[in-house]
Amino acid sequence: MKLKLFMGYIALWAMILASCKKQEVKLTPLASLLVTNAVSGGGNLVLGTNAAPVYNNSSQGYGMLTGSREIELVDTAGGMNKVYYNQTKDFVNGGVYSLFLAGTSDAVESVFVKEENIPSHTADVFGARVINLVKGEVPISVNLQGNPNSSFINNLSYKAISTFKDVSALDSEGDKVFEFRNATTGDFITSFTVPGYDLPRFRNITLVFAGAVGSETVLRVNNY
Repeated sequence: MKLKLFMGYIALWAMILASCKKQEVKLTPLASLLVTNAVSGGGNLVLGTNAAPVYNNSSQGYGMLTGSREIELVDTAGGMNKVYYNQTKDFVNGGVYSLFLAGTSDAVESVFVKEENIPSHTADVFGARVINLVKGEVPISVNLQGNPNSSFINNLSYKAISTFKDVSALDSEGDKVFEFRNATTGDFITSFTVPGYDLPRFRNITLVFAGAVGSETVLRVNNY
């Protein structure tokens, strides 16, 4: 009887120890892709079977399996299934990528970026960068309102993207107005305001200079 009871204790402890063993968790390697749809007069785009579309003049983030992956962005409105972008790209585990689409629906232009050295920030500071997606436009410069021309970005050519630069975000300073100019003449083109109530402290934004010559626009993309 004692032997049976002892053997029962052994079996019970074996079960307890087995349940306490650390279970191996297999994580799926993933990367992230942020798509910006700045196509003039374009439609909303669908990426594969993802439910969330990339609305025109907006951006949308996606998780991507690693390895060589097809990126196909399609305007499905009215059943037309018009392909705006279809390329295969390599994604690494933990990689951060951005895809910018511009031009027109009949002549889509793209810039694909593997993000490196994304800055972090202390309180009352955010990062901002600019990408020039206006085809046929002269190189542009950018300054914060009240500062000298080209003091923030200088001579940014078509499809070029600047590095992130620190911008003060003190409450007392209010709105941040970015002025876009012809880099050669200094002539004013347009401006974009980041309102004081929505300053992206600790984070980064991309200002997308898009549209067509004479009808330029600027989109804000919230990054990381």
